[in-house]
Amino acid sequence: MSSTIAVVGAGQGLGRAIARRFGAAGHPVALISRNRANLQPIADSLTAEGITAGVYPADVTDGAALTAALEAAAADLGRIGVLSYSPAPVWNHSAGPDIAAMGFTAALETTPASARAQFDLIVGGALTAAAAVLPEMRKAGDGALLFTTGASAITPIPMLGNAGIAQAGLRNWAGAIREDLAAEGVYVGHLSIGVPIVPGAGDGDPDAIADRWYRLAQTRDTFETTIGF
Repeated sequence: MSSTIAVVGAGQGLGRAIARRFGAAGHPVALISRNRANLQPIADSLTAEGITAGVYPADVTDGAALTAALEAAAADLGRIGVLSYSPAPVWNHSAGPDIAAMGFTAALETTPASARAQFDLIVGGALTAAAAVLPEMRKAGDGALLFTTGASAITPIPMLGNAGIAQAGLRNWAGAIREDLAAEGVYVGHLSIGVPIVPGAGDGDPDAIADRWYRLAQTRDTFETTIGF
């Protein structure tokens, strides 16, 4: 059996699609986000398709809880060989949602507190999750860390000031560790999405994005790819 994929930030859209794509290839799936009630229907739908899936609720900004969830998943499902990390909404400026309701602040309105909140969610959680799974990946000489962000990781978007700081920081860190980990058999990849994630929307279709992630994790021929820009 293939190693387990931990999908951190699992939701009905991209998270479910990634879980389904890797699960269909034989990976047991650990679904992680704050709300068990939101995770269980995803797990049930995967199980109905013959995919082994477990639910492990945790807030990614709670380091102890996130680490415990990943450890429990590994104990139940087997070694975590793939980490998919995308806990925040991947937002594109043309989609037009209420950015304040999503925790985003415009660049000129960004404060230390609002920047810290995004940093804890996007960077802090990624560091915690990676620290929890990397020892076994390095021991096995195989693994993959898959980080998904929005366009502001690469291109400054004024209305996403605090999110851009955090997403660019995660991209920077992922790029800094990739060569050292590649020498140990662990792939690090970054995917930046600049379009709304909508079923049937071409490159923005969650299943299409999930398939792209799966292929990147198999070929390991590039660190970074972008969608929509």
